[in-house]
Amino acid sequence: MSDSYSLPSGKARVCRIAGIVFLLVATMWGVATVAQSIVPGWSISCGNQQGCRQGADLIGLLPVAEQASVSGDPAAHARFAAYVGQPSVRLGLAGLSLFDEGFLVFLFVAVGLTLRRLGGRGGPVLARALPWLRRGALSAVLWAVAQPLTDSLQAMLLFPGTPSGASWYIALDLTVAGPALLLAIAAYATAWALEAGMRAERDLADFV
Repeated sequence: MSDSYSLPSGKARVCRIAGIVFLLVATMWGVATVAQSIVPGWSISCGNQQGCRQGADLIGLLPVAEQASVSGDPAAHARFAAYVGQPSVRLGLAGLSLFDEGFLVFLFVAVGLTLRRLGGRGGPVLARALPWLRRGALSAVLWAVAQPLTDSLQAMLLFPGTPSGASWYIALDLTVAGPALLLAIAAYATAWALEAGMRAERDLADFV
């Protein structure tokens, strides 16, 4: 495990291009996150016939079990829209969106920078890439933990505007959060082990 690690020119180029793709995705995801924090429920969809259309689906913010009770009653729909329009509610939704998606945006940035550095030339390429891989893995761990938390808080924030009224809600889907958390921990442990191995190798070289 040497600091002189480098890839062949073709594979290094692929890494750099993949890194750029991840950074572009991070930029687009960040713009979408800011838009959703400003306009709750904002989304954009594109198709071959209709082109790209944007809109705000307020009902889509609710858990599936509550969506029917609001969408099936025009009066309930109007009350819910008025409730979501309150400044305090919009501020809460914006904070939860930025908190949750921020970890994911940073993950894309970290992966992009990791690939860019792995495709670099000269110098300690691996030593420059591993810290970003570790930061990205840590961000993935935090995202996997934050997602069910923010989903639960968002539902409880919105419930007062529904016919059901305010209530407790726990959103925890282990079939999604469990594998995501395990993979993120595995990636972090791998980056940590590689960094530790490089430090041990340098210490041994200095001692010799």
